[in-house]
Amino acid sequence: MKLSPLSLPRCIAGCLLLSAHLSAGAATLTFSGWGGALQDAERKAYLQPAAEALGITIKEDSMDGLAAVRAQVLSGKPKWDIVELGSMECAQAQREGLSEPLDYSVIGTDGVDKNVVGQNWIGTHAYATVVAWANDTGKPVAKTWNQFFDPSVKGARALYRQPWLTMEAALLGDGVAPDKLYPLDVERAFRALERIKPQVANWWSAGADSAQLLRSREVDFLAIWNGRVNDVKHDDANVDYSFDGALLSHDCLIVPKGAPNKALAMQVINQIMSAKSQAMLATFIPYAPVNSHAYQTGLISEELSKRLPTSPQNASRVVMVNPDWWVDNQDAMQKRFALFVAQ
Repeated sequence: MKLSPLSLPRCIAGCLLLSAHLSAGAATLTFSGWGGALQDAERKAYLQPAAEALGITIKEDSMDGLAAVRAQVLSGKPKWDIVELGSMECAQAQREGLSEPLDYSVIGTDGVDKNVVGQNWIGTHAYATVVAWANDTGKPVAKTWNQFFDPSVKGARALYRQPWLTMEAALLGDGVAPDKLYPLDVERAFRALERIKPQVANWWSAGADSAQLLRSREVDFLAIWNGRVNDVKHDDANVDYSFDGALLSHDCLIVPKGAPNKALAMQVINQIMSAKSQAMLATFIPYAPVNSHAYQTGLISEELSKRLPTSPQNASRVVMVNPDWWVDNQDAMQKRFALFVAQ
C-alpha cells in the first residue's frame, strides 16, 4: 500500500508507540531470594507492586546464599538481576567483585539508615536477636544480656550455634558498651561464653528449633530471633522478650556482576525501598522496615510497631551488627567457635 505524505508521519508515530508498548510489555527481570514464607511476603509487598508500577514482569527464583551468586557470575552468564542475601554476604560479594555498584541517582534512600546503604548493596529489612524467657518454669530467668551471661542466674539457657551474634551478645553481657563493641574483643567474648557454658542446655542452629525450645520449656530463657519468639508469644502468654540490647541484623539486595537487566534492576530496587513497600512487608511477616518513613504510612499499627526492632519505640534500644568485621574474621572465628562448642 502506498502512503500519502500526510499519512506517513501518523504511521511513524503509531509504529513508534507500538514499538514502545511492545518493549515495555516484554521487559522482564528475575529476582532470587530465600524462598519460603519470606519470599511469599516479598512477592506481595515488593515484587507485585514494583511490576505493576513499572509495567514489567518479575520472574522469581530461589537460592541458598553467596556461593550460588559466585557460580553464576564466574560463568559469565548470570541469570539473576536482583539477589537477596544476608548482610555479611552482601559485603563479601562487594569485596569479591561479584556485584554491580548501585545507582543512587535512581534508588532513593531518604529515610534509610546510612549504615545499611553500601556502594554495591542496600539493606531491605531488619530482624533482631533478643533475650526471651518463660515466666512459668519456676526457674530464674534472664531478661538482659548481663543476666544471661551471669552464671549466678541458674536457669537453663540456649544460644545460636554460630559465632556471629553470639559473640556480640557475650560482650554486651560482659559489660561492653554498644558503641565500643567493634572491633570485637575475641578473647573477652570467649571468656564470657566459657563462664556460662555448663548452663547452656542447647546450641540451636535453625530458627524453628529455637522456637520449639521455648515452647517445650526445654530452656528457661534463650537468644532467639524476634520473629520466632513473636510467633511463640502469640500462642503463649507466659513467654516474653525485650528489645533492650537486641542485636540488629539485615538482609540486603545486590545486582550480580553482569546482570542482564542492570538498569531495570535499579528501578525495581527503588520501588522496594519505598516507604509503602517497606511497610507492607511488615504487615505480612514480622521483618522490620529499614526505611523509617514506613512507620508514617499508616499501614503499620501501633501494636505491630511495638514488635518491630526499627520502630520509633525500639530503634534506640537495639545494637547494629557490623558485617564488615565478620567478612574479615569469619573463617577464623567459625573454626574457633566450632571447637569451643564441641569441647
